[in-house]
Amino acid sequence: MPRRFLVAVMALATLFAGLAFATSAAATPAPHVPAGLPRAIEPLAPYVAQTACSPTTKPGTAKLARLLAATYRGTSYNTVYACGTDGPVSEHYDGRAIDWMVSIRNSAQHADALAVISWLLATDSHGNRYAMARRLGVQYLIYDNRIWGSWDGKWEAYNNCAKLTSRAYDTSCHRDHMRISLSWNGAMGRTTFWTGQVHADDYGPCRAADLNWATNTLSHSRPCPDYATVHAARGASATKSALVKYSGAALRPGLTGPAVTAVQQALHVSATGTFGAATLSALRHFEAAHRLPLTGGVSATAWRELLRTTR
Repeated sequence: MPRRFLVAVMALATLFAGLAFATSAAATPAPHVPAGLPRAIEPLAPYVAQTACSPTTKPGTAKLARLLAATYRGTSYNTVYACGTDGPVSEHYDGRAIDWMVSIRNSAQHADALAVISWLLATDSHGNRYAMARRLGVQYLIYDNRIWGSWDGKWEAYNNCAKLTSRAYDTSCHRDHMRISLSWNGAMGRTTFWTGQVHADDYGPCRAADLNWATNTLSHSRPCPDYATVHAARGASATKSALVKYSGAALRPGLTGPAVTAVQQALHVSATGTFGAATLSALRHFEAAHRLPLTGGVSATAWRELLRTTR
């Protein structure tokens, strides 16, 4: 084949490939933005880690998740997991995280994911960097082996995932979904994207120094104290170690997961992992025996007494 002809064919192939890419990018929509967004905009969200067990999808989380699913047909999402089932700390436990199911191994879903990342982190017409991430209260994104954080506005490698190429790591390395973690304002829908107003920072519930989890879901307008993690004493039983690990979690009937199991074991009831009638009855007997107030859930007072009486 003559060299000039080969060069011409390669040039045409490159042109058509570029056109195909451009067409594909143009065909991938961005989520709908409310009309009349104010010029005022939030700063990058301060990172606030989960401290409470409150596995109900918060309103802003739900609205953003529905917006993604409506914009990108065929995609789905998860928002809450039982406390303790997704590692030691997860905004899924307090309703502030979305796992949007967009796999890098599906070309359409991968294009959707890249479109959303571009949309979230783009500079707007007023020169605001990361404009939509700020207007939605995004704390961090994890996708395809990397994490973007509001704390510095940079992408970084995530958990050595670039070297873990097996499909077996697709979930832990966020290759089959995108994690979107929200601030408390973002999770509650109190941002300019939803309300048109900039709100004061919300730092969520604070834990006590002697308990690892917050025992309520009260919001705070100032950062919480940064206490060290509480650990069980050397030689503690498995039951005592589990109690210490989840100490303070605001457990109530209907909740599930390893935090519930720890309390069940301490109360000597069947460790089903589901807070049902038998667990509530045993808790009430424990509270009555130790002259504690009956609250209908595992209160801070009950946690401390369980920790004191469990060897």
